[in-house]
Amino acid sequence: MQRRSMRICAVALVGLIALTGCGKKKGGSHDGGLGGFTSGGSGGNDNPASGPTDLPSGIPTDLPSGAPTDLPSYDAPTPSYTSPTYSAPPTYNSDGTNDISASGCDYDESTHSFQYTLKLKNPETQSMHYSITIEWEDQNGGSLLGSDYKSVTVPSGITQVLSASSYRTLTQQTSFTCKVTSTLKYPSST
Repeated sequence: MQRRSMRICAVALVGLIALTGCGKKKGGSHDGGLGGFTSGGSGGNDNPASGPTDLPSGIPTDLPSGAPTDLPSYDAPTPSYTSPTYSAPPTYNSDGTNDISASGCDYDESTHSFQYTLKLKNPETQSMHYSITIEWEDQNGGSLLGSDYKSVTVPSGITQVLSASSYRTLTQQTSFTCKVTSTLKYPSST
């Protein structure tokens, strides 16, 4: 009778071991899987955790149905660019010699000075500044007897009269010539 109770105890003990999963280890996990745990952390042979491999299926990938289709349309304005227009500056001849007519080439004995009268007409469409050099030369030897310099601004279409003179005392009868040696003109800034 005592043997029979020992057998019942042994069977009960084997049943208990089977239920709690405390049997042999195989590949790092318990056999049976009822209430058992995976061995953890300090064994050295454990694999690191990896991400999930089986995500749930059925996740929607398209837009929900019933989205409004009659949204107001928007037309972006077309940028407009107007290129600036440049007008070419008026052309002019920088040599203003043809704008001058001269007369009265003379010597005034009372003032001891050479005289020359210039009539300057600006034919351009804008106001012009003139720089004029006048010289008196000895007709026999070609030496310079006197000179004058005039700087004047003349509005468009206007005629202006200038008097050129150069002081010089002549001690003998002298033949001389009067001439405009240079006339430079350029647009006036004022």
